[in-house]
Amino acid sequence: MFAKFRNVLAAAFALALPATAGAQAVQKSLCVFDPSGANGDIFNVIKDYRAAAVAWGVDFQLKPYTEEKTAAEDFKAGKCDATLITGVRARAFQRFTGSLEAMGAMPTYAHLEKVVNELSRAKAAPLMKSGDYEVTGIFPGGSILLFVNDRSIDTVGELAGKRLATLDYDEAAKVLVRQVGASLVAADIGTFAGMFNNGNVDACYAPGTAYKALELYKGIGAKGGVVKYPIAQLTFQLLIRSASFPEGYAQKSREWSAQNFKRVAALAQNAEKSIPAKTWIEIPAADLEKYDQMFQDVRVRLRDNEKVFDPKTLKLMRGVRCQIEASRAECATQRE
Repeated sequence: MFAKFRNVLAAAFALALPATAGAQAVQKSLCVFDPSGANGDIFNVIKDYRAAAVAWGVDFQLKPYTEEKTAAEDFKAGKCDATLITGVRARAFQRFTGSLEAMGAMPTYAHLEKVVNELSRAKAAPLMKSGDYEVTGIFPGGSILLFVNDRSIDTVGELAGKRLATLDYDEAAKVLVRQVGASLVAADIGTFAGMFNNGNVDACYAPGTAYKALELYKGIGAKGGVVKYPIAQLTFQLLIRSASFPEGYAQKSREWSAQNFKRVAALAQNAEKSIPAKTWIEIPAADLEKYDQMFQDVRVRLRDNEKVFDPKTLKLMRGVRCQIEASRAECATQRE
């Protein structure tokens, strides 16, 4: 009786195994950027991703990085088979997906989700490759918000002359800062929070998760706040050298990231909800259209003059904006 039960149980377990369980999964290294390292929310998401990847024929060794530049450089040097970095950093490897963080292009998480779902389809696969590199997943990192030490900075004009901590490798942000007349202060992910909290700059931009994680409330103090207007949508992007990965892996990976979009987005949304209501700075309704126009002007300039943004990406995002809100003024033009 027991032997029969044991045989039935063994057969059931065998059926539950993934199709690739009988084959040896290839060993790969995945260098993961998370500001909080191995204890961070993003790293925990990638732990689940690693478990899923075994069924696609890849067994990852996860390496946490708190310095994004090092993760990107190690990937480029071949020290990592894959990496997870932000879209701004990914732009050096893949301009198409690296343009998703264009300022003002994705007003909400819903916009970004539509784009990610579209790019997870098999027909979009050619767009995800650039030379040896391929993007195999896009995860939401949160709305990029403006943190200021003075609540009077609630319009574009108020930024003129203000010191704004700007990522020194983000060419797009530099153009925007100059456009609004702010004073650019070069920073990186490891230094901008300290600059703001110590009063060395008047403003900085970051996702809502940074409010507590990087203690940006110290820089806000009693007089500052968080401007309630997403400058962009931060993304975390998975990149691989596709030639060394099993056939079909990349597509399954992109589908997994799209299916888990809401779960990952909730991490950022919960952080935004934890910011005290009194801290938010509402933009006057009359200025919203001016913001949209200014951001579009910058995007077009970065597409045509500086060649930073990919035209196909901007067109895709414009289509999503007009699909969600057909009354937008830009929907009557073909600038993007």
